Amino acid sequence: MLCGNSFAGVEEVLKEIKKNKDIAQGFKKIIDRGEDNKPNNWRVTNKKILDSDKDSRKHVVKIVNKSKNYPVRFGKQSLRFEVRDGDGWGWDSRNNRERVELLICCVNKKTTWSAWSLYLPDDYKIIYPAKTMLAQFHNDGDYPPAFAFENQFNKSKKDAGGYWIEVDRYVGGNNIPIKLLDKTDMHGKWNDILVNTKWTYKKDGFFKIWINGKLKFHWKGATQHKGERTEFHVGVYRSFIHRTPEPDATQIAYYDEIRIAKSCKKLKLKDLGYSCKEIESQK
Repeated sequence: MLCGNSFAGVEEVLKEIKKNKDIAQGFKKIIDRGEDNKPNNWRVTNKKILDSDKDSRKHVVKIVNKSKNYPVRFGKQSLRFEVRDGDGWGWDSRNNRERVELLICCVNKKTTWSAWSLYLPDDYKIIYPAKTMLAQFHNDGDYPPAFAFENQFNKSKKDAGGYWIEVDRYVGGNNIPIKLLDKTDMHGKWNDILVNTKWTYKKDGFFKIWINGKLKFHWKGATQHKGERTEFHVGVYRSFIHRTPEPDATQIAYYDEIRIAKSCKKLKLKDLGYSCKEIESQK
């Protein structure tokens, strides 16, 4: 799978990503106990995209190669997402949204460690006051995402762009985004995100975020509702697009080294230049 070929097309990427260790690791042990009881079950949101004309969506998600001068964090391949004006299908098209995301259900096995690397090109356009989400931990029901990673802003500071974490009210948050990275640190470079979570509806839960090896956020409290399952999404998800009067700019984002494990050690972060001993010592 690490040859010179690239994988373009939603169906092809869904088939390939399940076995591609260059981009994603640790997901084979995740079993969805809901829809089909299958392990490593990557999907696409919105599902209606699969019913649309293939030529109209051939740009939306691809596995790309370093040999073709695409940005890659480690190894030879990465995931490329592209959302253009009008890229909304089904429910999204009727509800002011445009998106292409890959998700896997369900990642909420007690305490987990999750990691991914994100790259935004130098010419990436911020579409504020419309909203762009770049990864999320979402319940499998009707609630909003408990933890949303956004290319957004804090209303009180009028600070658009960058990378922010928003904790939803239904797990005790206040929906006020907290900055993790400034916009000057986002474009034209890879950023490594690491999350350690205790999944629980009780008060002893936590959600910690490290950015490039530095602890940036520590949430204490519930991380989900009782009985719900948590999905992990990566991609580009735009909402409130009516806020911008003109057609929104095309947005492209690359993801790589998408990993999940029961411990920091099992994520094998040494190949990315990090020490779990140093990471876990940060409070």
